[in-house]
Amino acid sequence: MDLFPFSEVREKQDELIEKVEEAIDREGSVVAHAPTGLGKTAGSITPALEYAKQNDKKVFFVTPRHSQHQIAIETARKINEKHDETVSSVDLIGKSHLCEGEAGIRGQEGPDCPRHDNTFTEAHELTDEARNRIKEFKNQGLTAEEVKKRCTDVCPYQILMHMTAEADLVVADYFHIFHPGVREIVFEKAGIDLNDTIIIVDEAHNLPSRTRSLFSSSVTIPQIKKAQTEAEKFGYYREQEYLEQLDRAINRIARDKLGQTSHEETLEKTTLKEPVESFYDYDELILDLENVAEEVEDEQERSYCANVAEFLDHWNGEDKGFVRCIKRARTSGGNREIRINYSCLDPQISTKEPLNKSFSSVLMSGTLTPQQMYIDLTGLEEEQTEKVSFESPFPKENQISLVIPTLTTKYEERDDSMRQKYAWYLAKSFESVDGNCGVFFPSYSMMYKVKELLETRTDRKLFIEDRSMDKEEKQEVLDDFAARKGEKDSVLLGVAAGSFGEGVDYPGEVLKGVFVVGLPLQRPDLETKELIDFYDELFGKGWDYGYSYPAMNRAIQAAGRCIRSKTDEGVIVYMDKRYDWSNYRKVFPPGTSLKSTKAPWKEIEEFF
Repeated sequence: MDLFPFSEVREKQDELIEKVEEAIDREGSVVAHAPTGLGKTAGSITPALEYAKQNDKKVFFVTPRHSQHQIAIETARKINEKHDETVSSVDLIGKSHLCEGEAGIRGQEGPDCPRHDNTFTEAHELTDEARNRIKEFKNQGLTAEEVKKRCTDVCPYQILMHMTAEADLVVADYFHIFHPGVREIVFEKAGIDLNDTIIIVDEAHNLPSRTRSLFSSSVTIPQIKKAQTEAEKFGYYREQEYLEQLDRAINRIARDKLGQTSHEETLEKTTLKEPVESFYDYDELILDLENVAEEVEDEQERSYCANVAEFLDHWNGEDKGFVRCIKRARTSGGNREIRINYSCLDPQISTKEPLNKSFSSVLMSGTLTPQQMYIDLTGLEEEQTEKVSFESPFPKENQISLVIPTLTTKYEERDDSMRQKYAWYLAKSFESVDGNCGVFFPSYSMMYKVKELLETRTDRKLFIEDRSMDKEEKQEVLDDFAARKGEKDSVLLGVAAGSFGEGVDYPGEVLKGVFVVGLPLQRPDLETKELIDFYDELFGKGWDYGYSYPAMNRAIQAAGRCIRSKTDEGVIVYMDKRYDWSNYRKVFPPGTSLKSTKAPWKEIEEFF
């Protein structure tokens, strides 16, 4: 551990480092369940960098959270500070986050970018100014945001992309590695191929769903109508007419397939393609809409014609591993709209090649159970993959986990009397919690109904994650809630699969009790049913892999908001009898101790 950035190795962190070293030495993979507090970032990056620097490899640390980007870059900085090293790191994020206006949408290659001439010569080579910036930033360990602030005249996106060529560590988003087209661009700039890389996947429990979304696409009738308006505004009257005919075709499909009562139905590729072919060549329509979009994006940030063209292109894709459907979907404002989806069911389409053809790969998360599921779903070569699992490094006495066997959100038992019981149990339990609480529900609908009942049963101030809130509004609610940590009279209400249930830290005194209401199972819509069937065919575990295990991981993620450091103390209450069932219990991380009780307030009071 010549490059380890800290003076001491944490408990169990040395074992993680050893397992990563072993995986790299055998040119294989490791799937690591590593709870919060273990020190996953330094424990994975350090051995990977040591090998990479000695053997001309490049480390890619990919994560879906920008906050984790910062931690990874900070780790590289600390390595350099402690060891007087020259580890070169670069932080890649999407160009839309780095470039203002239409430049961010279009990319920074084109002459319409205000910084293009300062970044590239007429021969499309980097200018001296751009080269100087790359040289200046090389060993400073800057985040993408820091590079953006310091690139006032040159393109920050292109500076970062060109920095990958000499970087030892590239911190990036999932799509930089798992989207084949984007990966090709990144690797071309870096001058490498897959076998030159050691890939570390952070928050890997998200990998199957996130990579499936890379190959999924949808379009709504309102979006098509906005594309019509856009085409008319820019004088593309022929394309406007085609879009009107596409609008009518989809409405006919909706009438035929959905009628007055059905909410969703599967479709064949030809169900949409043949009506389009009746008025224009399908591929020509895509090209024409792309041409419209190109002009639109010269004037404004977004093009609806581009959205429609992208959807039509996806729709014309593969059949195996995908499902096509039409549905009446509900918008965030509560309105109904017709939506057509082309949804990917198979994460291996994007994960199998990079994880197996890279020199070595590491998948890690605090909720990576059961590990075999992630090996199966990502297509890792089993004989080259080791599964490792660590218990939480935090003192067991700092936490108590309870299950209430008299409650459930099972559909056949989910009535008004059950919601009344939930509200009563919550209000009674709040009285025993020595601090603020968080309650995570399986759905917004359930949350709103229980919230109304809670308001008459507790004097605690309620902070709500509303369905209609944007990112900034949600952050404002979190900040207001965290600011009351000394009051010990507040309750945060959110959805387990929402923004508050994962990826947010509530350190120290902010959260003393977490209540997980029911099991956050997804609504068993057509896509979920198709996913279950698809996984059943591949692995014989469709129900587990496609439905129940992901729900358990959402619940465990939400519960994990309570204990974020070795000094935190708190209670976790799972409010559904199914958490006591053996098929669900086995998904809990190793070392989890659950106590079943019908009077949680007594256990909570005794704990505090």
